[in-house]
Amino acid sequence: MASYKVQLIKGKKKQPPEIDVTIEVDEDTYILDAVEEAREDLEFPSSCRAGSCSSCAARITEGEVDQEDQNFLDDEQVEKGWILLCVAKPKSDCVIKTHQEAYLV
Repeated sequence: MASYKVQLIKGKKKQPPEIDVTIEVDEDTYILDAVEEAREDLEFPSSCRAGSCSSCAARITEGEVDQEDQNFLDDEQVEKGWILLCVAKPKSDCVIKTHQEAYLV
């Protein structure tokens, strides 16, 4: 089974990030589950854990994920890089901006 490096970043432009953590995630593991297991000291927003809301919305800036289990984002949002961490599984090494629900329109 393959695993990938997933970098999760929370922060504002032109400022040091509040969170910048890289974890190894197996290809069949949801990113949110992996980060919660690896880093209990960090909190990531979540609610439904089923891909049906926007609580864990994030933007992928590098790499690719499989999020076929989600049913909240439309095709245009997915094309723009929006992902739901609770149902996203890595398909490559990734860089992801977390805590993005407020920017999802």
